[in-house]
Amino acid sequence: MADLYLMRHGHYVGHKPGYHAPDDAELSHGSRRETVIAAQHLPPVAAIVSSPLPRALQTAELLAQHSGFPLLEPVPDLREWRSPTAVQGLPPDEFPEDYTRWRVRRTLDPTSRYGDGESLQELSERAARARTQLSALMDRQGPLLVISHKLFLSLLTSNEPASIAFSTAARNRWPFLEVRSY
Repeated sequence: MADLYLMRHGHYVGHKPGYHAPDDAELSHGSRRETVIAAQHLPPVAAIVSSPLPRALQTAELLAQHSGFPLLEPVPDLREWRSPTAVQGLPPDEFPEDYTRWRVRRTLDPTSRYGDGESLQELSERAARARTQLSALMDRQGPLLVISHKLFLSLLTSNEPASIAFSTAARNRWPFLEVRSY
């Protein structure tokens, strides 16, 4: 199997620790500059693939443009955990009480959801699908650089049950633009 490199997207406009970013969050101007610099230090890969969310796709586009590595079509399964729209952009101290209670319960019942959000089980199943898709892409293309999101990248590399993997992933320190091999 070829090498797989994983990179967290660049810093996005409006980032605040503990907040759930809206899907349409874009890269900050400073992060665009940092991404261009990071492109000069990438491992050798056959191609770059990313999540379809703007912050990841914009990171991948800049990396491809400034590294010369080709950019493949985005892989929908590489998107971040689909957080409920009811909490996107809110600071944790403003989360609805029932959401806060659900966050405690979700590890006991990984199939439960809050509103229009994704359950931990659905997230885990999507990560397993993404692993299969990436393996097939590596067989065809060779070494890949995958641009995705902190939580999802952590789950992608975990073999733990959904609730344990999610809790561990949420605590994982994965800085913006950091590359890890898998």
